[in-house]
Amino acid sequence: MSASAPAGAPLGPLQRALVYASAFFGITTESLIGMLLPLWALDRGLPPAQLGIAVALASLSPLLLAVPAGALCDRYGDRRIMLWAGLGAGVTAALYPLAGGFWAACGLQLLGGLARSMSWLSAQSYAIRATPAGERNSFMGRFSFAGSIGMLLAPLAAGALVSWLGLDIGFLLMAIWGGALALVALPLPDIRDHERVGTLLQVSGGAYRQALPLLAQAALMIVMLLTLLRLSAAAVNASFYPVHLDQIGFSAARIGLMFACINGAISLGSLLAAQMIRRSSMTTVLFGAIALAIVSISAVPFVISPLAVGLLSALHGLGLGLSLPTLLAAIGRQTAPSQRGLVIGLRTLFNRLGYFAVPVLLGGLVHGLGLRGAFVATGALLLAGLGGTYAYLRRSRLTYD
Repeated sequence: MSASAPAGAPLGPLQRALVYASAFFGITTESLIGMLLPLWALDRGLPPAQLGIAVALASLSPLLLAVPAGALCDRYGDRRIMLWAGLGAGVTAALYPLAGGFWAACGLQLLGGLARSMSWLSAQSYAIRATPAGERNSFMGRFSFAGSIGMLLAPLAAGALVSWLGLDIGFLLMAIWGGALALVALPLPDIRDHERVGTLLQVSGGAYRQALPLLAQAALMIVMLLTLLRLSAAAVNASFYPVHLDQIGFSAARIGLMFACINGAISLGSLLAAQMIRRSSMTTVLFGAIALAIVSISAVPFVISPLAVGLLSALHGLGLGLSLPTLLAAIGRQTAPSQRGLVIGLRTLFNRLGYFAVPVLLGGLVHGLGLRGAFVATGALLLAGLGGTYAYLRRSRLTYD
């Protein structure tokens, strides 16, 4: 049985290492499915529209259930959610090689998407809850760095294994990686606030009533809009980015290397975020990093050389890496400890809205505009949204610094 600890209580060195490990394992399955599912769809001969739908369905159940999942973290503890979500992510990943077609993949995407989402949601909530306010910027930077290192190594390993032994082994690696989160969670102390009470149905059913009024706070609403735009850019590399690389003749190993460029740059950005905030401002880092992530991924279909693709992929990853710990730190400043899981659930809802909408949008645009036109149109739409969010920030006269 795990020991209990109050929120914000100092963690020992081993416990800190385990929290970082929860990021290492908790987010990586998202990177792996973003690489493996398009390759699986190409192997099965799925058309672009079906690939877009299959990718989007992984975000449907988290989109509907993210806020209740966050409330469950507040009620039952992040550690317990990590245990069950890690097991679910591992089991569903192991079943992908048995899926024979589109409908089987849709079912696995619905179940696996929820498990993968709750893995990362609970890991983030635990890290924010366990960190004293004065340490949060630096701690969340290291936490994000640990996650991005996992995202760097896993696609490299998966790409090599798929090229050597076939696609099924890539999904086996994903199953092991996802299930490892449950092992990491076992020794962690149970950290939660005990104000939230009620049965499973009561907590889940009341989650939206408690969470949605929080969006009336302009500062928190802007964070959620930025979350939506950031993950919308990331949804491009998790859907049709591998399709473009396959079309220009990249092998699975080289595609894995390009994902490693993205995730290596995410690692670097996560480490640099706190320093960049000190030298400029949290607002500048947030908007600049997300703009960089959008522009760079939108330009990928216009290049074919490995060096150029790798450079644009790295710039995309740098934007994602700088923005993640900055967003998490902003959330920590805007929320009470007893609401952290609920607000992380809101963040996951906005994440999944982007992951749900963008692949479907791209799948439709590819038919009419081709890959280049689809990427440019999507990028222009996201940049317009970013400009509108910045105008909202200025009108509200808000700052996160």
